[in-house]
Amino acid sequence: MFDLFFLLLFLFLLAVFLRLDWIYYLFYVVGGVWLISHWWTGRSLRNLTISRRMPAKAFAGESIRSDINFHNLSRLPIPWLRLSENIPIDLKAVEHYTTVISVGGRSLTQRRFQLHCHRRGYYEIGPLSLHTGDLFGFAESSWQETDPHFLTVYPKVYSLADLGLPSLLPFGDMRSPQRLFQDPTRMSGVRPYATGDSMRHIHWRASAHEDALLVKKYQPSMALNSTVVLDLDRSGFPYREEYSGSEWAIVLAASLASHVADQRQEVGFISNGEDPHSGVEVLAVPARSGRGHLMGILEILARIQLRDMRKSEPDPPPRRNGASASPSQATLSAAEPSSPIALSTWLPHRVAHLGWGSTLLVVTPRLTEDLIWVLHGMYRRGLNVFALVCTLQPQFNRVQKQADALGVTAHQVVWESDLLSLQKQPHEG
Repeated sequence: MFDLFFLLLFLFLLAVFLRLDWIYYLFYVVGGVWLISHWWTGRSLRNLTISRRMPAKAFAGESIRSDINFHNLSRLPIPWLRLSENIPIDLKAVEHYTTVISVGGRSLTQRRFQLHCHRRGYYEIGPLSLHTGDLFGFAESSWQETDPHFLTVYPKVYSLADLGLPSLLPFGDMRSPQRLFQDPTRMSGVRPYATGDSMRHIHWRASAHEDALLVKKYQPSMALNSTVVLDLDRSGFPYREEYSGSEWAIVLAASLASHVADQRQEVGFISNGEDPHSGVEVLAVPARSGRGHLMGILEILARIQLRDMRKSEPDPPPRRNGASASPSQATLSAAEPSSPIALSTWLPHRVAHLGWGSTLLVVTPRLTEDLIWVLHGMYRRGLNVFALVCTLQPQFNRVQKQADALGVTAHQVVWESDLLSLQKQPHEG
C-alpha cells in the first residue's frame, strides 16, 4: 500500500510558505481522495459476506464444483476483488485458482471453481484469500478464510456382478445354488407327495383342491456374513509398487465391501493400515448391513495409509548393583532395527470373534506359506477364506495350488481385467 501521508504533508507546508492557491487545491484533492480511498477500502471487506457451497464427499474420478458466493451488504461497490483459492494438487483441474471480480453495491456475485478428484483422500479446501483496493492504488485491504472446508474422496469402486463367494449359513436373504438347505420362509411352488416327505410340508389347501397330496417346494438360500481384511503392511509391498499396489489394494477392498453390501448382507472391515489423523491402527468395523454402514467403511478407506508393522522391543533387564547402561549402549539399543510383524501373526486374534460359516475376504500384496497355514486354520474353524493378491507374486500358480489344497481360494488380481475375469470363473465352472 502506497502511503501519501508524507507527500501531503510536504504539499501543505509548501502551500503555506509559497501561498499558492493551486497547491492548496492539489493538497485538498489528493488528500480527499486518499482519505475516501482508505475509508472505502476498509469498509468494503467488513460488509462482504462470503459463503461456500460444495459437496463434502465424492468418489475418485469425479469432478465437482465449488461455488463461492460474495454478498455485498453495503451500497458502495467493490471495484476489484482478487481472490485466490488454495487447492491441493490432487484436486486441481486447472493450473491456477486466482481470479479478479467486481461486486456491485447490494448485489450477489458468484465464482465457480472446478475440482477434479484424481485420487482418494481427505483434503482441506482453502483457505480462501481476498485482496482489494481502490482504483488509484492509495489503499489496499486483505482477508483470509479461517474456517476450513474438508472433502472426503472415496476410492474408486468397481461394480462386481457375481464373485461366487461361498457361504455355509442357511436361511438368509440370498438365493443359493446349493440345495442342501431349503429355506421354509421362501416357498417356490408345490410338487406331488413322495414317500419320506414330512407331513409338516404338505400343502393341505392345495391338496384338497387337487384331490391329491401336494408338498411345498422351498427355495434354497444363504446368509453371506463377510469381513474384508486389508493388508497395508509397507514391508509386504515391492518397493516400486508401494504406491500403486497399496492404492489398488484399497480399491479391491472397497469393491468387495460394496459388492457384499449391495447384496443386502452384513460386511465388516479389518486392516493393519494407519489412520493419518490419529497415527495409530485403524479400528475394526463390526459386520453390519445397510448403505450407511458401507459409506462408513468407504470413509475409512478414503484416508487409510500404509503402516510400518514393527514390534516394540522389550525393555532391557535392569543391571545389578544399581548400575545403569552407558549412553553408548542405550544409543545402540535404540538404533537396533525392530522385526516386522507378519500378517500371519497379526490376523488370528483379530478374527477370533467370527462365527462359523462367515466369509473372510483377505486382500494382501503376497500370499506366504505361513499365511496360507493360518488361513487354513481359519478354514478348519468353519470360515470360508477368499484371498486376493494385489501385486505380482513369483510362482503364484504353485502358491495357488497349495492354498486350494488347504481350503483357501486364492486369486491374483493385479489389473482390472483380472477382476473382470474373476467374476466369470464361477459361471464357467
